[in-house]
Amino acid sequence: MYHLMKCIPVYPKLQRPCTSTPMIDSFVRLMNEFSTMPVIPKAKQAAGDKVVRDLRPGPAFEPTFIYQLLTVSKSTLSEKGRQEDAEEYLGFVLNGLHEEMLCLKKLLYPQSDSTVLFFLPANDEGDTYQHGDQAEGSDEEWEQVGPRNKSSVTRQADFVQTPITDIFGGHMRSVVYQQSSKESATLQPFFTLQLDIQSDKIRTVQEALESLVARESVQGYTTKTKQEVEVSRRVTLEELPPVLVLHLKRFVFEKTGGCQKLTKNIEYPVDLEISKELLSPGVRSKIFKGQRTYRLFAVVYHHGNSATGGHYTTDVFQIGLNGWLRIDDQTVKVISQYQVVKQTVERTAYLLYYRRVDLL
Repeated sequence: MYHLMKCIPVYPKLQRPCTSTPMIDSFVRLMNEFSTMPVIPKAKQAAGDKVVRDLRPGPAFEPTFIYQLLTVSKSTLSEKGRQEDAEEYLGFVLNGLHEEMLCLKKLLYPQSDSTVLFFLPANDEGDTYQHGDQAEGSDEEWEQVGPRNKSSVTRQADFVQTPITDIFGGHMRSVVYQQSSKESATLQPFFTLQLDIQSDKIRTVQEALESLVARESVQGYTTKTKQEVEVSRRVTLEELPPVLVLHLKRFVFEKTGGCQKLTKNIEYPVDLEISKELLSPGVRSKIFKGQRTYRLFAVVYHHGNSATGGHYTTDVFQIGLNGWLRIDDQTVKVISQYQVVKQTVERTAYLLYYRRVDLL
């Protein structure tokens, strides 16, 4: 993400007083505020001695142009100093950057809107896919025939690649099962995986992922003739992104209209393997172990028991130091890996950032 933004030139406001890409401009400017941290020579030490490095972070600064960006946007994230949700902000940033890049892509490649006819090869499960005439940018629909001649109708929501989707973008397959009918599947893009942790049975990230793909019944489903039918739904992972962001859904809305924070401890590993059972049947044999194994590189914590206030801090793995840093506003300090995975009552993990080990 840093290198992507550093590749884009910085234009002074005098040179470009008006812009169609305020989000990209602001984040390019933000990345250019940072300078390379000086490498401190590692002191000679006896085997087993605790490594304490002389950390010299740069001076703190206030990114006022990011506040201005939020103010001019149509987002609700507009008041400086107002308490906001870190996951909502992340989604706002990634979607905003993605949409601006889409607009630039359409300017560069206007001919890509032409109608196309193409066939996708059969997958390893014996399924075949056929696409009809579809204009790019419209919802795509095709029939998928399984190994036992069992067919399902698959739809794909609008999805065009950008450099942001190349980093954070994955796909989920949502399948609806109905008796005596073809299975109906939808491919949905995601930037963050939303993990429900409400159940008392869920105590680890792995259990939350298993719960995500569990088959569930859908209530109140009726046919055109108003007859109620049994319908179930299952979500599986179709495509895994290079950077996998897991959102532990700690803020739960109540029937009375209020919001509560779940302060329960959810265990998360440094090394996370996405098991084959979490993947869609059609891709299980295609995604190798290295492509579904991830390593933790950042955690965003929420401090406090309230859903309407609190404080955010982050731990991040710094490659140059080959170790972890804890960042609390302008305070930066070196910490151990044990301190990253050990949660406390007042500090709970909210966003988990993993990257694929085959891309490290």
